[in-house]
Amino acid sequence: MQRLASWAVLGLLLAAALGGALTLDRRNWPGLVGDEATYLMQAQSLAWDHDLRYSRGDYDRFVEQWGTRPEGLILRSGDGGRTLTYGKPASYAAWIAPFLRLSPTRGAALANALLLAFAAVMAARTLERRIGPAAPLWVAVWIFASVAFAYVFWAHSDLFLMSLAALALALTYGADPDEPRLRALLRWLAVGALLYLVAASRPFYGTLLIPAALAVPRSQRRLGLSALVLVSGLLLAVSSFANLAEGDSWTPYGGERQSFDSSTGFPEVELAPESWKTQIAAHGSREWKAADEFEVHQTAWNVLYFLAGRHVGILPYFLPLLLTLVAFRRGEGRGMLIAAVVLGAACFLLTRPFNFYGGGGAIADRYFLPLYPALWFTAARPARAASWGGAVLAAALAAPFLWPLWTHPRAYFLDEDGGYRYVSGLARRVLPYETTQSHLKPSGREDFVHGGLWVKPLTTSLRAEGDGSAGIHFSGKGRGQILLGSPQPIGGVRMVRGGTERVLHFPRPRAVHRMWWTRDPYYLYQLELEAPDGNGFTFQLQPLPSRKP
Repeated sequence: MQRLASWAVLGLLLAAALGGALTLDRRNWPGLVGDEATYLMQAQSLAWDHDLRYSRGDYDRFVEQWGTRPEGLILRSGDGGRTLTYGKPASYAAWIAPFLRLSPTRGAALANALLLAFAAVMAARTLERRIGPAAPLWVAVWIFASVAFAYVFWAHSDLFLMSLAALALALTYGADPDEPRLRALLRWLAVGALLYLVAASRPFYGTLLIPAALAVPRSQRRLGLSALVLVSGLLLAVSSFANLAEGDSWTPYGGERQSFDSSTGFPEVELAPESWKTQIAAHGSREWKAADEFEVHQTAWNVLYFLAGRHVGILPYFLPLLLTLVAFRRGEGRGMLIAAVVLGAACFLLTRPFNFYGGGGAIADRYFLPLYPALWFTAARPARAASWGGAVLAAALAAPFLWPLWTHPRAYFLDEDGGYRYVSGLARRVLPYETTQSHLKPSGREDFVHGGLWVKPLTTSLRAEGDGSAGIHFSGKGRGQILLGSPQPIGGVRMVRGGTERVLHFPRPRAVHRMWWTRDPYYLYQLELEAPDGNGFTFQLQPLPSRKP
């Protein structure tokens, strides 16, 4: 009975995601987000033109189908702009391309939902043999009591990569030491191919190949390892030389890359081919570059934010990962699964210290999604904890943070005021704001300079008056939060409101670390505002000297 109920819960939730994908018209959203325009146009080019080259026809087709321009389009070129290709790996575009032929605006979400369902079923079948009949419910909680399910409705590759990782690990830990040799060969070739596609998108996910290699049964060790190395090496060679031929770089993230939007114009529309060289000379290339300096304080804050950040923390937004702790069992490389996740996440923190979560096109930490399934397969201990009770408890603990997504799973991720819709009131009250992350705009507004201080509104109730020099306006709605930064420590601020003054002292900075525009440390302070009468007001801030000698 428990097994049937577990499968029923998983099946119903996956069916709901599929139904949501079939009925959602993304054109009703305010716009595309992050890299969506690039992935969609790349897939359209494959679906209709059977190539990966950008042309005016690609642009016109996109505008006709989506009713908007491809804001944030990323292109690359290896011949000075004469030939343009898309600056993203082609695997996700190849998966969604056939679905776009069926429905240009719903196809990507449909492809996401189907692949997620297949990966979830495969993971549940493998784990059922390890932790018992509650395994399908655990998989349901891992997906739907985290932000993972919400990515079904986005045309981003992260859910695709998560599903591939889950499939690869389901095949890995579903291996039978006594299965026929041909079946074993096909299994390990598939594992290698799937994990290669994940790692080809971002090399840090290559850490998942290590536990997969360690999990090969002893009786298949030579065959399995040979298959993993063979298929990975072959795919690496093919993709590298293809990228080199198209874009003069081994990966789509290297070489000459540029981003285009309405402010820059688009190639073959407003921009002539010869403008490519001019833009590269003026602004350089947008090739991916790792951080060139390690800073202890910033890294320490990033670790805190990675775990418990208000917008990107894995504990509030992937809380069911804690289920793996109660059913962990050593053996078959499972300890290395945890190490692979930690190592992969650490690489993002160290090489992208000002944007380790995925930037403006993210719900919580999208870079963590492909690492997430590795933690599922550390569960292998049949025990009382590996039952309905543990899964229900994990979902209940996640509810205060996931409630906005559960109640509006298909809503645009920004609200009417530009704030993050998926962040609950509890998260805003109790979780720290990620001061190190350059892309976060929790109020929907840019930072500005006022009274010699760097100012970042953290709630939508605050905004700059003009360019900020005239003051800061507080609408009076709820509690206002504002982040202040100074290159030198300050003892507080003098708040001037109309003809009244109020002195606010800061006992200590909220955080001290370098920022994305300077290598020198910045002293950061958080100011809380409240209007008991509910009326808005405009105020000015003047920094006070530090009281320390």
